[in-house]
Amino acid sequence: MKKEFKILVMALFFVPLILSLITYSLSEIPVNTVPKSQLKIMTYNIHFGQGYDDKLDLERLAQNILSEDPDILGLQEVENGRITSEGINMAIWMAERLNMYYFYYPAENEHQGGVALLSKYPIKSASGFKVPSISSQRVLVHGVVIINQNLEIDVYVTHLGLWGWDEDMMAQVNFVLNTITATSTCPQKILMGDFNLEPNTPEIAKIKTWFTDTGGLFPRPRTFPSYRLYDIPDETIDYIFARGYKTIDNSHVVTDYIPDSDTPAEFGSDHRAIVSTLTF
Repeated sequence: MKKEFKILVMALFFVPLILSLITYSLSEIPVNTVPKSQLKIMTYNIHFGQGYDDKLDLERLAQNILSEDPDILGLQEVENGRITSEGINMAIWMAERLNMYYFYYPAENEHQGGVALLSKYPIKSASGFKVPSISSQRVLVHGVVIINQNLEIDVYVTHLGLWGWDEDMMAQVNFVLNTITATSTCPQKILMGDFNLEPNTPEIAKIKTWFTDTGGLFPRPRTFPSYRLYDIPDETIDYIFARGYKTIDNSHVVTDYIPDSDTPAEFGSDHRAIVSTLTF
């Protein structure tokens, strides 16, 4: 009886000790410390908040955006305090409504035609640049977004000039690419926005020597106009370019914001948004 008692005591003492040693040893085995991060990116020219029914409605725009729930969002034609937008600072309004960090950079003046970067993740730093322009002033925004302790991404958002307005579009593209070279700090990069250039132009070809067009492997439906009221030519002028990613998991133009609806009132802008889901 004494022998069995000793065995029981030893078992109660040593078994937990052995298990704890095994657990500790397993915890010391190296693991992959770089998480696989999947991010949904959206670019959207919001037409100063005015929909295709000529009504100013920021909540409708917010609903259009929330239909995709992007992690990182680039906006063009953002206003700040103009009478035409009822005095609203659109970047702040959108950031608060979508619960996102933001950075805004104006174009024509402190109120008009700006570009904004919004993100669910903290924006570590941000700056804006005036793109060389002949007619309407165009801008470029750069932000470094902190995804996690192992991943930061350089995000660039722009809105280039209108073709046919005597703009030197190649000069604008070269400025954007040269600015990326001068300011980029991360291997992972996103360049998105309204480029006012069709996919077959030499300017887009130049960008594609630096970046991958994330929508290039998918059908390229039009991004402008958002709703075909009249005989308006189809245009594909909005893009999400990227480099340093692992996979393109999905890319599409948002063609329907309200199920079972086909009216101008469903579109908060004259552009449709582009969404790409990337794994980094």
